[in-house]
Amino acid sequence: MNIASFTDLLSAAAMQAEPQRLLFTFTRAEYEAIDPANAGAPRRGTLTPVMCVDKQVGELDTFANLVAESRAMGAPWDVVLVTSLSGSAGQLPDARKTEGALKDMVQAIQQGQMERFLAFDPEGELLRFS
Repeated sequence: MNIASFTDLLSAAAMQAEPQRLLFTFTRAEYEAIDPANAGAPRRGTLTPVMCVDKQVGELDTFANLVAESRAMGAPWDVVLVTSLSGSAGQLPDARKTEGALKDMVQAIQQGQMERFLAFDPEGELLRFS
């Protein structure tokens, strides 16, 4: 399935044979200073994780509700990265496996290895990194 929106993500996760836990890492964008000699060049930056959360597929209905919940936590963010964690034998992944997957996700983001994650801006637009 081609995922082009947050709704597509929820649909794809709900259609999986095993129950899914969605893993979210909210990040803040930090940009390098502009070099006056290359003022027209695209700005480079990094994403710094500020908070993580996991959700069962049925716990989410809209991106707006995810944003509202994240804003209530008080940590401003610019990009949310998402992946899923499959359960087995009809059971969701346990807390230990989920926590380990979130830690691995944060580490991958810190190392710039984001190709396996979907990314959304605060308006719910799917982002592509190059």
